Amino acid sequence: MPKKNDRTKELFTGSRVCLAPMAGYSDAPFRLICSSFGADFCVTEMMSADGLVRGGGKTRGLLARMEGEGPLGAQLFGADPDTMAQAAVLAAAPDRQSRSAREAALSGPAFIDLNFGCPVKKVVRKNGGVAIMRDLDLMEKICRAVVAAVDIPVTAKIRSGWSRDEENYIEAGQVIEGSGAAAVILHPRYRTQGFGGESNREHLSRLREAVKIPVIASGDVKSPDDYFKLVEETGCSVVMIGRGAFGRPWIFREIKDRLAGREPADMPLMSRLDLFERLLDLEIEWYGERPGILELRKFYRWYFRGHSGMREYRQRFTAADSRAEVVFILKELREEIEKVWMKSE
Repeated sequence: MPKKNDRTKELFTGSRVCLAPMAGYSDAPFRLICSSFGADFCVTEMMSADGLVRGGGKTRGLLARMEGEGPLGAQLFGADPDTMAQAAVLAAAPDRQSRSAREAALSGPAFIDLNFGCPVKKVVRKNGGVAIMRDLDLMEKICRAVVAAVDIPVTAKIRSGWSRDEENYIEAGQVIEGSGAAAVILHPRYRTQGFGGESNREHLSRLREAVKIPVIASGDVKSPDDYFKLVEETGCSVVMIGRGAFGRPWIFREIKDRLAGREPADMPLMSRLDLFERLLDLEIEWYGERPGILELRKFYRWYFRGHSGMREYRQRFTAADSRAEVVFILKELREEIEKVWMKSE
């Protein structure tokens, strides 16, 4: 059996850009779309270690995968080392109780990711997420327990600290490294910033100098230019993209094209509509028609933002409650776009 370090090298060899874990977004259909556009690996939505250990079906469902997905990391949050270790063992195992034989045949995750960076109140109140950055002894116990419990690599995601006055990302990174983790992911904002304000890329550079394990950069990448600027400024070889992929999952392909010396392929509006219909079908396949339509609604404003005349269509999409209705609206939108193009020729 390959050693963890060997698996880590395999995982990150050639990897340049990946999909971040995002609650409510990083589900199997969206991950599959991002993988198809070149995301080297993706990470699940954040899962409660307590929920997983208690056998919560909804929590376990976050681990389920679709055929065609690339390497996957399973992200856990919690504050008890033993519970986190138990949850990691459960998460690392292939899914034997999935919805179909096809899903059961899929391999388990490539790595376990520990969330020490979530700033959301309901997580922090339970002493999870970024709250653990205020207790590096606890962070070390969690990391060591999980690393010892599983045979796959373990990574950890952190922030710059709780606040500017409690900045401790270097100390946290060194604790994570010393605990045997394979890599550290840094979102260079404080908990007090939430997702607002500017991220501090100097923190990424400083952390790279302070540890020997890979540092994965996270935050504020919304275009290929952002990606290349971040890599140049920090020296990080792997970059994690989150909100920048919401309505633009082809950002991974654009980056890969630039890395290969090719001009990034354009994604015209018609092609975006085709992609949106594909996502529609994946959501329905995964959740069922009615739940799939509801899941799709969060993407409307992202896919169609920036295009004139889309407000009315977004409202109609939001009101639709069947695949037939959504497809009919897409058909009308395509016809309207074609008329505009014909007039402009």
